[in-house]
Amino acid sequence: MTPCDRGLTAPMVDDVFGLLADWRRRTVCRYFVTTGSNSAHVDTLAAAVARRVSDDEIEASETREQAIRASLVHDHLPRMDEAGVLDFDARSESVCYWGNPTLEKWAEHAEAVTDR
Repeated sequence: MTPCDRGLTAPMVDDVFGLLADWRRRTVCRYFVTTGSNSAHVDTLAAAVARRVSDDEIEASETREQAIRASLVHDHLPRMDEAGVLDFDARSESVCYWGNPTLEKWAEHAEAVTDR
């Protein structure tokens, strides 16, 4: 089911910036854009996000991915789902990305001007 099917419209400017305020959500968005995929499992997204974390921030790589996975499942993916950018199925841990040119443009810009 697409966001339009659910009665959702494109996120407003404040919503776009709210979504992109966290580097993990920017990384999820950029993952889908750069891979050209429209679906992924939470573990795949957690691994992509974990690659962007410095070793100083979280010690062991297993712990890093577990911490990131938990933050994606309990915070970031539900927020993006609520905004209508993607569908997150918590039971199957699958994510279907709908794409949003405005979100993608600003995520790319944010990536270009930040360390993450």
